[in-house]
Amino acid sequence: MRLTDDSIRKAKRPTSGQDFLWDDLLQGFGVRLTPTKASFVVTWREPDGKRPRETLRGRVGAITTAQARELARKRLGEVTGNAEHGGMVPLRAAMRTWYERQSELGVWRPRYRARVDGIIATYVEGEERIRVKLTPAVKAAVDALGAKPAASVTRTDVMRVADGISPGMAESFMAILSSYFNSAYERGIVTGNPARNRLRVTGGRRVRSRKLSDAEFLTLWRAIQAEGDPAIGAFELLAYTGCRRREITNLQWPEVNLEAGTITLPPERRKTGKRDPEPFVINLHAAAIAAIKRQPILDGSPFVFWGRRDKRPFDFPHALMDRIKPIVQDWRLHDLRRYMRSGLAQLGVSQTVAEQCLGHKIGGLVGVYDQHSYQTEMREAWLRWGEHLSRLTVPK
Repeated sequence: MRLTDDSIRKAKRPTSGQDFLWDDLLQGFGVRLTPTKASFVVTWREPDGKRPRETLRGRVGAITTAQARELARKRLGEVTGNAEHGGMVPLRAAMRTWYERQSELGVWRPRYRARVDGIIATYVEGEERIRVKLTPAVKAAVDALGAKPAASVTRTDVMRVADGISPGMAESFMAILSSYFNSAYERGIVTGNPARNRLRVTGGRRVRSRKLSDAEFLTLWRAIQAEGDPAIGAFELLAYTGCRRREITNLQWPEVNLEAGTITLPPERRKTGKRDPEPFVINLHAAAIAAIKRQPILDGSPFVFWGRRDKRPFDFPHALMDRIKPIVQDWRLHDLRRYMRSGLAQLGVSQTVAEQCLGHKIGGLVGVYDQHSYQTEMREAWLRWGEHLSRLTVPK
């Protein structure tokens, strides 16, 4: 059974001795029931066949079942992560161990780390998610894949899952599996990589080329404007700056200088931060500055656009996007970057300046030899683009 707070609460206690309930999501995680109490436990098999069992810190009721499962994953990662018997560990436990290790090493940016976590949880561990709908056949394939020893996973096991999900998700799923198996191969845990050549399997890397027209952008602008702040404020800044979604939704007040009319993003908040360790300075049009000034300051929160709970940063909620998305066919928030980049070209901005406005690192010999900062040219480009948007959006 899949352990939950509710299922543990309803479980019948033994009149004497002890009973165990084991989780079908994470092998080795369970609850020990006695006549007087319930405790979270974790167990695993040693190479010599012994099965040690430990009680997890945090009693039932003091922490949630989900929190206890995470503690169990960490502990299993510590005891099953060696090459001597790592190949016999179920893939779901082996990949969770690998994920925890990579996270501790800081290999991934926070956003990508969360994506890796979600894909492992959904497509290897079989955790059900509200917005992910899997057919019974794919669910069975996920359960079978996660339960198989890592060293025994075959290409067929992987493809049963990949063939049943969307091509884009299949590519991400196989990329993460391939990364794990490459690491396991180097450590002698497995002898091959059943997720290799993922792009060939999923039809190659898909490059999105959707370009919003001015009319489509204006339609979206007006629809989101009706939603009010912080949605329209964040949308305005995405449109005026060409920034990536979370560079704006996670924007913090210390990064904003309203007097200078700039946003300064530290390297750790940027996709290219490791390759471009200098802070990225964005010049704001007057309309973008006005959008920021409209945002109320929440005591104790550093975020310009803040969410409703726990002082978290704002993000475009699913309910809002479900209302807005049908208004214009096949669009995403990221398309605003392509809309701005194409618009800068139409305004006569040079390719080098336009690329740098998007925060793209200029590579090749051009990047090696051209060390000009282009700050003045970028400032002029952002302001010209801002004037174009203002003429488009201000009612005549």
